[in-house]
Amino acid sequence: MTCARRFIHRFPVTSSLLCLLAWMAVWTNSYINRLEPQWLAQLGFAARDFWEVRWGRLLTSALVTLGGNVFWQAVGMVTLAVGLAEYLTGSKRALYTFWGVHLSTLLAEGILIGPLLHRFVFNGDSLLLLARDVGPSAGYFGALGLAVAALPCPRRWRGILTIAIFMGLLVTVFQPPHQGEDGTLKLLADVAHVLAFPFGVAAWRLGKPATTAVSQLQSEVV
Repeated sequence: MTCARRFIHRFPVTSSLLCLLAWMAVWTNSYINRLEPQWLAQLGFAARDFWEVRWGRLLTSALVTLGGNVFWQAVGMVTLAVGLAEYLTGSKRALYTFWGVHLSTLLAEGILIGPLLHRFVFNGDSLLLLARDVGPSAGYFGALGLAVAALPCPRRWRGILTIAIFMGLLVTVFQPPHQGEDGTLKLLADVAHVLAFPFGVAAWRLGKPATTAVSQLQSEVV
């Protein structure tokens, strides 16, 4: 119990996300079983939802998974990626990055990438604009990018690790879906990961000058 309190106190953002994921999994009965289609239709996000002003789905889609093993994978990745980002950069930075990257990725995919793929790659014959997806993966891959960029190691090693992770995510886009896996949802998820990770790295790069300026100002005042 003491360890749990310490974890919650030290990692409030990570703990809150894990609690929300667990609560939603129990509510939708998806912590063991696969998420039922009616829940996916009610809580998931598709590109057309943006144009139909169903913007609440941008938030609800991050708190539900497809269920079963996917739920536990999400729990592990949130713990690892968001936890590491929170440890290295602070709770506020981790919170803003998780939600900022999640929203930015879904909007970029829904407004730009999805329609372009649908029109020019699939010649208008795809379900990319209609398929609903759920999961916090865009947010936690953004947090992973933030954490990698903030690692206290030489820039060279951070660069190598960043490139290796990005290339690994890029390779998955071109891999065929597993047996029984929905190809459209796989493509949407893989593209989201490719976008989210560098968004997280960029979040560190963009925030770093401001942090440095504040530190310099404080040192001058002292």
